[in-house]
Amino acid sequence: MKTPWHDKKGKIHFSYRAILDRVFIFQDPLPEKFESKESLIKIPEQFKKFHREGIGIILSIGPGYQDDNGKWHLPSDQVKPGTRVRFDKTVPWGFDIKGLDGKMHSVIICGYTDLYGVIE
Repeated sequence: MKTPWHDKKGKIHFSYRAILDRVFIFQDPLPEKFESKESLIKIPEQFKKFHREGIGIILSIGPGYQDDNGKWHLPSDQVKPGTRVRFDKTVPWGFDIKGLDGKMHSVIICGYTDLYGVIE
């Protein structure tokens, strides 16, 4: 999957650099509709922005943080820009950033500990 910050060669050009243990994530887009055997549910545009499945692609990850005892904690080398992850979907922070396509897109910002795992 590509994000609005991927160029034609697949490289990410994201204009924000995460600091400390912060992570910027572009969440997977919500499908246009949900289908079941009984019904078809179309999701109105105004609600799509607020729905989260908790899966997305890392755009930027900070270098880590120093705890109160002076020990430096690095993020795992498994998580880097372009990695698809599952994150805590209840994280309330996010904002809109302009993509390479010139449109505004929602980006989640969370802490490294809000990542649950890498999706391979």
